[in-house]
Amino acid sequence: MRKGLAVMAVLSVVIGVTAGAIVQFRSTHLLYSVPEEWTWERVSWRLLLFSRKAKGDLPDLSWRELWLMAHARGGFGLEGFVRQGFSLEGTILNPYVTRDDQQRGAQIFRGRCETCHGGDGTGGMAPALNHAGLSQGDSAFALYKVVRDGIPKTGMVPVAMSPQERWQVVGYLRTLQLATSKPGTEQLPPVDIQVTSEELCNAGSRPDQWLTYSGSFDGRRYTPSTEINRENVSRLRLRWIHQFGTRESGKTRSESTPIVVGGVIFTVEPPSDVVALDAMSGELRWRYTANPNGALPVEALTNRGLAILGNRLFLGRIDDLLVAIDATDGTVIWQTRVANPSDGFTMTGAPLVVNGSVVVGVAGGEYGVRGFLAAYDAETGRQQWKFNTIPGPGEFGHDTWKNDAWRTGGGATWVTGSYDPSLDLLYWGVGNPAPGMQGDVRPGDNLFTCSMIALHASSGKLAWYFQFTPHDEHDWDATQTPILVDILIKGALRRVICVANRNGFYYVLDRTTGEFLVGTPFVRENWAKGLDALGRPILSTEAEVSHTGRLTRPGVGGGVNWQNAALDRKRGLVFVQATEGSSVFTKSPNPQRGELGFYPGSSGMDETVDHVMRALDVSTGAKKWECFLPAWRKSLPEGYSGLLATGGSLVFGASGGFVFAMDSATGHELWRVFLGGDTYAAPISFTVDGHQVILISAGRALFMFGL
Repeated sequence: MRKGLAVMAVLSVVIGVTAGAIVQFRSTHLLYSVPEEWTWERVSWRLLLFSRKAKGDLPDLSWRELWLMAHARGGFGLEGFVRQGFSLEGTILNPYVTRDDQQRGAQIFRGRCETCHGGDGTGGMAPALNHAGLSQGDSAFALYKVVRDGIPKTGMVPVAMSPQERWQVVGYLRTLQLATSKPGTEQLPPVDIQVTSEELCNAGSRPDQWLTYSGSFDGRRYTPSTEINRENVSRLRLRWIHQFGTRESGKTRSESTPIVVGGVIFTVEPPSDVVALDAMSGELRWRYTANPNGALPVEALTNRGLAILGNRLFLGRIDDLLVAIDATDGTVIWQTRVANPSDGFTMTGAPLVVNGSVVVGVAGGEYGVRGFLAAYDAETGRQQWKFNTIPGPGEFGHDTWKNDAWRTGGGATWVTGSYDPSLDLLYWGVGNPAPGMQGDVRPGDNLFTCSMIALHASSGKLAWYFQFTPHDEHDWDATQTPILVDILIKGALRRVICVANRNGFYYVLDRTTGEFLVGTPFVRENWAKGLDALGRPILSTEAEVSHTGRLTRPGVGGGVNWQNAALDRKRGLVFVQATEGSSVFTKSPNPQRGELGFYPGSSGMDETVDHVMRALDVSTGAKKWECFLPAWRKSLPEGYSGLLATGGSLVFGASGGFVFAMDSATGHELWRVFLGGDTYAAPISFTVDGHQVILISAGRALFMFGL
């Protein structure tokens, strides 16, 4: 009876709120009022929250606390608890983290806590608090409950404070945990991080920044800096090393491209932790720690980077959460669920921020997902649009799927695309169909797998598509980041995209219409006799996958994988880390799902693999130079990276544990250093204190080089 009356009371309060009543609640220090312009969406989750409290679901929060928290700006993130099923510990976000709040929290701490816990929480009569790994937990809510309730059977008793004071103390404790200076040294000065949409559109123009996954929206991976050049690159020396705090082993590897702004480096430590480092010294400013739970359908625990807008970083976590993180202190602003690992999805790619939208793709093509690309509002985390890369009934391209195979058709979007602001077109590569090497169960071309899609960034509507490999049976993803450039084609200046595709062909497409302009092999291939006038492959017998096996070029790794190419516009060269290889592809007569839903449908066994660095003419794909370096292949560490081109006539990359620099005109190696770890992450370049540096990850460390 009492619960029923409580529910009725809650309903009465919320209905009163929706009618526009202004409700004020005074505590010792606070005046709360219902925010203006509340929509039903904003009110409805609060209704559900209070209803759950009335039913006894929130024993750790009093009615008074819950009321205050629901009325604070952002609602302490409790909407995620109500709508998306996040745990209370993982949901609650402390909004009292301004500088004034932290100063007030410090005052309260010194007056009521310092006697036992020591100055700045360094310990004394009671344990130190200036570190992670506290016995009661490190979440904001765990800290809050300790301050409020104390710890039974210890000297930690409840402290008499208002709710706001408790949260201010919690905010101050977090600054102690995130502080990185050693005893007796000064902390790093605070920085103000702000990146505008205009700066993102002009990314690549300032040498002291690296603002997107590719350095700029055009996907070129190029810096105009010339300080490090052919004459002095051999004098590069190590400036500092940051050791990752990665906890996982085995499947974990670093593939992240950092973001650099305001003298701070933001990067992902695999699988989904984020760190902010001082660019000058490599010192840690703060760390965001993700704790993905449960089995994940993924072969390698990795992440390829972040995006930024304003003072927010955007991270796609391996467990399918999109998280907005405050770039100044590492606190979570919002998080939203993009997909579910239980359905075969993971997220490994770097987001791309376009016109206030955070665009993200998903991984899971080998686990029978139905792929998509989606955009989320950077302010709120709400989904704005979603484009299914495997069209369902009523969607264009659905007729290219038979046997209901579209339901688990693959088409992952796990590598970051490119964007043309003048056309407002987003260009994104789509992965292989599922099962990857057994096409009998999915007759048809299987759109939009192994395709480049161009979407209107404002709406997610399809502008055009180009399918590189129809009905792929060789696992030849088309996820490579496209390069946007304006070049002469047959005497006419064309806006184009350039892609060295995994199927072994280099393509040039009109980026306004998707018209096929150029297609030429850049590695040895035998699966196609060529491309027709529309760019569709003319298949040879070697393209057929049989039950007994057939040797096909390129192999299962393709002519390239996901690692990015780079463009030197002045020289008209595209640089590619290519793979010369072949595989024997066999077809399973009865494809079955394996562990965690793994769904290849067959196999491709590598017969030969040679990694080679190639420079291609941007307009024609003609090979200008190449370089095989056997020492890379014989090194113990694994992996090869994407590339970086510079105004100093250099190309930087990594392979087999080495970082290297080559003369961009000739391919002659000018510098090489052994880093001792696997090398999958691409190098980037920017300036620190006015001087150019090179930054690259290898193994479980981040290395900075300079002159």
